[in-house]
Amino acid sequence: MTGLAAGGETQQDARPVMVADDAEVLPAVITGGRCEPGPRFGDDIWDVRGFVPRTTPLTRIDFTTIDDVDQRLTAKEYLYSRIRHGIPANQCSGTARPMKITGLVGEFHEIRSILADLARVGAPKLGEVTREHLDAVLGLWRDCPDTAAGLVGVIKHIAAHGAFLTDQLTVAPWPGRSANQVAGRLSTRENVTPRIPEHITAPLLNAALFYVEVASIDLLAARTEIAALEAARAGRRLGPGGAREALETFVELRRSAGRGLPAIPGAATRHHRGASLLNGVPQALNESLIGLLAGVHGTRYHRELLGSAGTELGYEQGGLDTAMSLWPSTEMPWRSRLDPFSLSAEFSHLRTACWIVIAYLSGMRDGEVRELPRDCAVTELGDDGRTRHKLRGRVFKDRRLAGDEADWVVLGVVHRAVDVLLAVND
Repeated sequence: MTGLAAGGETQQDARPVMVADDAEVLPAVITGGRCEPGPRFGDDIWDVRGFVPRTTPLTRIDFTTIDDVDQRLTAKEYLYSRIRHGIPANQCSGTARPMKITGLVGEFHEIRSILADLARVGAPKLGEVTREHLDAVLGLWRDCPDTAAGLVGVIKHIAAHGAFLTDQLTVAPWPGRSANQVAGRLSTRENVTPRIPEHITAPLLNAALFYVEVASIDLLAARTEIAALEAARAGRRLGPGGAREALETFVELRRSAGRGLPAIPGAATRHHRGASLLNGVPQALNESLIGLLAGVHGTRYHRELLGSAGTELGYEQGGLDTAMSLWPSTEMPWRSRLDPFSLSAEFSHLRTACWIVIAYLSGMRDGEVRELPRDCAVTELGDDGRTRHKLRGRVFKDRRLAGDEADWVVLGVVHRAVDVLLAVND
């Protein structure tokens, strides 16, 4: 009678353990000097957020999304081997490097898809896969050659890492043919997307430059105004009748200036279903802003006073005192006055404009822009005596995980975009 192994398996069925459950997933070269070792092999979730560049978009793998426990083990063993062993996927290639851990999540999604599709065509285990099964899954992918080439490449890697897998392929996948040839992808040239035409990029860049050089001044001034109003209200103590008196004073100041009362933001009209629009301005009170401007903490008991004032004076968009600069081509304000709600949205636009200016005028990739440190803007004196503006950051493509230091020579306005980001984010 055959004895039982742990977990109820017979000894003849028990498989050797390729990787212990308590083994650290990440190589020591990555975790060295850190307090936390990262995920363990047996964990259902591998999260490498603390070991990759801050802007890496995907850092978490949830292995419970694979229902079959054997396939789950295969995915773990494969990923573990990929980041630890550099094995060429093609016989014609003699060298290879381990995969960066920034590629773990993408590789997980691909092997999960491959294992599911192999099971779909009748091979739930790698050891059961035949050439017919490989041709069958290729048929499922052929409609998208780019996707097919990627998946075929992963299958070739699975075969190459077979020595480190409990469940291994027993057939060589499409020997002597590259993934592109198998998938029918004829071209792998980089940057084949047509260049965005100048009649589109020019207005975009002009608008971004205006935000950085002009609108940023208005937005930061409005933020300063709000901070001053909040500080003044916090330090103000009103006695009986003081709130009404402050609101009456506020209304009189608006009357004298020929201005209406602050209206609710357009995006907030869904909360005021009865509010009509006049020239695009909601005819409803922005009570929170009125309270801030008048220096009172609440206006609910004085809505009749403010409603009558609104009927008499009308309503204006925004409501803050900070004036907006002129748009060069029209000599008109570039937008209506601001309120806290619209200011928050404009700061989001300003950050985007800074990204456009930095990326477009430096040639940096998105990840390189977003990984710039606070002290990235440097100036140096060139051999010709002219000042050189530079950005100092890190380049990641085809480099080690942490990237390598690099400098980009830029225009002065790019330094201005960096200064604006520092001011906004402070």
